Amino acid sequence: MKKTIFPLQKTSTICLLLGIAGFYSGCSIGPDFVQPKIGSPNSFTRQTLSPQETIRQVSQKIQDGWWRAYGSPELNALVELALKNNFDIEAASANLKVAQANVRAQQGYFFPTVGLGYNALRQNTGSAIQPAVYGPDQNNSIYTLKTSGISVGFVPDIWGGNRRQVESLKALGNAASYQLDALRITVANNVLAAAIQEASLREQLATVKQLASSAKAQLEHARRLRDAGYASSVDLALQESLYAQAIAQAPVIEKSREQTLNLLNVLCGQMPSEKLLLPKLEQIQVPANLPNLLPADLLTQRPDIKIAEEYVRSANAQIGVALANMLPQFNVLASAGSATAVVADIADQVSKIWSISGGVSQTLFAGGTLFSRKQAADAATDVAVAQYKSTVLFAYQNVADTLYAIQSDKTYLDAAIQNEAASKVIFDQANNQFKVGYISEPVKLQTEQTYLQAKINRLQATATYLGDTTSLYQSLGGGWSKEKSQIY
Repeated sequence: MKKTIFPLQKTSTICLLLGIAGFYSGCSIGPDFVQPKIGSPNSFTRQTLSPQETIRQVSQKIQDGWWRAYGSPELNALVELALKNNFDIEAASANLKVAQANVRAQQGYFFPTVGLGYNALRQNTGSAIQPAVYGPDQNNSIYTLKTSGISVGFVPDIWGGNRRQVESLKALGNAASYQLDALRITVANNVLAAAIQEASLREQLATVKQLASSAKAQLEHARRLRDAGYASSVDLALQESLYAQAIAQAPVIEKSREQTLNLLNVLCGQMPSEKLLLPKLEQIQVPANLPNLLPADLLTQRPDIKIAEEYVRSANAQIGVALANMLPQFNVLASAGSATAVVADIADQVSKIWSISGGVSQTLFAGGTLFSRKQAADAATDVAVAQYKSTVLFAYQNVADTLYAIQSDKTYLDAAIQNEAASKVIFDQANNQFKVGYISEPVKLQTEQTYLQAKINRLQATATYLGDTTSLYQSLGGGWSKEKSQIY
């Protein structure tokens, strides 16, 4: 049956226009979104941290490409490669497209549904009853009926239920966008941390090999002394133990380094067997000024907090959807077309057919289904609000933990640097004294091993502190901004 809105009488057009106008001018049932309230502390930590942290005590926006503050072209290249090729980011991008498509699909219910159809019917009514449609032979019970037309159906969003559903889906779309940005920040931080760790492990491995070589030389000297009767078996066993401890470090460090390299490759979207251009530890600089935010600004600077907020918005909108389903439902239907037994007559005026209908329905009893769905929407909103508050508290804890880690690890790094420098002076003096015969070779070797172990400690402390600084960028939002990421 052919149905169209365009040739209909003015009354049908007015009905549809009024329905559309009702959608655009009506208000949405249900509570409007209000951001959950949670207190903001005056500071992230219980006490003021030491000024040595070089953290400015003012709000400071993190810029895009914050990893460039470490001054390493190799680090920059690794991060850019990961942001381009990481499959988790690719999946999050696709998930965002899914959310956007769901919004567009739901928005389609704001408009009339238009359908085009054509049907051909061949029927025998039998001789006992008169045929419904007369063909060329009026005494023949067999006839053919052909119908074509356009149909238009429209459900006015009187109570705003569809608007609330769109609002809910838009919130999920924003959450998907924020999740994509949060993942980018996480990937960048993980790449930096892994690259820094690998550079440290590489240096540690080379130093451990020097340490093992020195311990081996000392062991051989101890064997010669024992064989000559100048040292006991206990002295030899002690040197064997020290040598075993030295060589035991190498496989542990090498395993950690290889696993870190595998992680870097996967983060960059590559097979573990592929090679990467890696930075040297001494080429990685500590940022001149580490970032900081006032506690009150954290709510707008961390994407995970905005994600939790959008989940509250989405759940809150579902209350309106549930309420709208409990109220009367309206619909408008219109159709126009032709119906004839002969194709040649389908355009004749006498073959024209049309219809207009409007309806309203109200559920009187549904076993408590609609009311229970409203209760479920209320409870889901309470869940989302509680999760939002938990996310905010975790964010403050994350920043506080990172600040404390930076303070402690910076103190440890300073001590490690001083210890390495002092051990290097002792070793250099011992080496000079050995060359002129003032001390024995075992003494010189012992000072060398002390220096090399101090160097290993400093390399570990450097990697830990640099990792803390990357975590600080991430905990404070990592250059993300709501204005850039919000799509609705």
